[in-house]
Amino acid sequence: MGPFDRGLLACYALAVTLGLGVLAAGLAGALPPYLLWAWLRAGLEEPEIPLLVLGAMMLVGARLFWAAVRVRRPRVVVQEAAMGQVRIALAAIKELAEKLALAQGGVREAAARVEQGKSGIRILLELAVTSDVNVPAVAAGVQEAVSNRIKEVTGVVVEDLVVTVKSFSARRPRVE
Repeated sequence: MGPFDRGLLACYALAVTLGLGVLAAGLAGALPPYLLWAWLRAGLEEPEIPLLVLGAMMLVGARLFWAAVRVRRPRVVVQEAAMGQVRIALAAIKELAEKLALAQGGVREAAARVEQGKSGIRILLELAVTSDVNVPAVAAGVQEAVSNRIKEVTGVVVEDLVVTVKSFSARRPRVE
C-alpha cells in the first residue's frame, strides 16, 4: 500500500469512526432526538448530498479493497542455493545493465528497465549513441555483452533484451 492509499485509509477510517460515533451518541441519548430527526429530514429533502457522500464512501472503500488484495510482482529475482535463498534486486540488475551498456564503444547514455519474465528477466535499454557508429553493430554488441555478463554475474537468464536508440549525440572529448 502506497502513501496515497495510506492517507485515503486514514481519512476513510476517520469518517467512518465519526459517523459511527454520532450514531452511537444518538442511540445512547447523548444527542437530542430532534437533532437527529432534523438531520435525517434534511437528507431526505435534499438527497443529493447524502447520495454524493455515500457514493464517495463506496468508491473509496472499493479503492482500498483493491489496494489490499492486488498482487504485486516481486521486485527481486529469487534463486535457491545450498544454504537458502539468494535474492537479487531488479534495481541492482538495472544498474549493472546500464554500466555494461555504457562500457560499449559509441554509447554515450544508457537507461534500463528490468522486468520479470516467465523464466528469467526482460531488459529494455534506451541508448544515446554517437553518430559515427554502426547502430545495428553497436546494438548487437550491447545485447550480447549485457546478456552474457548478467548471466555470469547473477545466474539469471535474460529472456529478452530490447535496445532502443533514443538519440544520437555528438562525440565530445572527456575532461578529466
